[in-house]
Amino acid sequence: MESPLIIYEQTKRIDDIEKVAYERLYENYLKYDLKEEKKLIEIDSTDQESLIKQFNFGLPIPGMIYTFFHLNDKIIIMLKNEKSGKEFEYHDIAPLLFCTYYHPTNKTIGGINLNLLPSRERLKFFIAYYERYKEFFEDVERLTENRKIAINKKYVILVLSGKGQKMIKIFNKSQNSLFNYGYRCYKIENIRKLRMIEYSEWSYIPFFNPIQSFKLANLHKIYSTYYDNLKSNNIKP
Repeated sequence: MESPLIIYEQTKRIDDIEKVAYERLYENYLKYDLKEEKKLIEIDSTDQESLIKQFNFGLPIPGMIYTFFHLNDKIIIMLKNEKSGKEFEYHDIAPLLFCTYYHPTNKTIGGINLNLLPSRERLKFFIAYYERYKEFFEDVERLTENRKIAINKKYVILVLSGKGQKMIKIFNKSQNSLFNYGYRCYKIENIRKLRMIEYSEWSYIPFFNPIQSFKLANLHKIYSTYYDNLKSNNIKP
């Protein structure tokens, strides 16, 4: 896998890229629920999802990105504007989650909901993750194309040692960002259609417009709050 910056520059040239990203990340995974051979729609398409499901019985793995329907809209989630001190409610019915942990006892999955980060910040998150684990990502394409399991074992071990949040702080510092703004935890009982996003489709995530995913708050309010929080933490984007 090449650098996220190189991939970004290549991907943005695709006609109607926001529409393509919506089709790939929402419609194919959640609306049409394409799996196995049906999801192999491009020459570089892979089915790492099925391999890992056989390996891990479908349980979430830290370092992977998942999308799903979050059904319980009675659970109101708060976002705080640190600049104004005000909180507001929102509900994301279809998160796009970079998994930082899965707790089998409490049956919860947590991580960074990338929908809550502005597009450019999602790209910066991928840059931070790639640069920290460059050796792994340089081998991802070979593994996936040869139908071999590609799991970032070093990151998984880090999470199991309890240092996952520390790594996010390192990512923040390296990119002048506040990625933990998107940190959320979900109960498995409130999740439907848990799907793992293929590595080959991560390139669409910076271009994905989650405008139809949010209830109670619009994207402008969510993203402007992110930038207000950056200022409150004396971070220059």
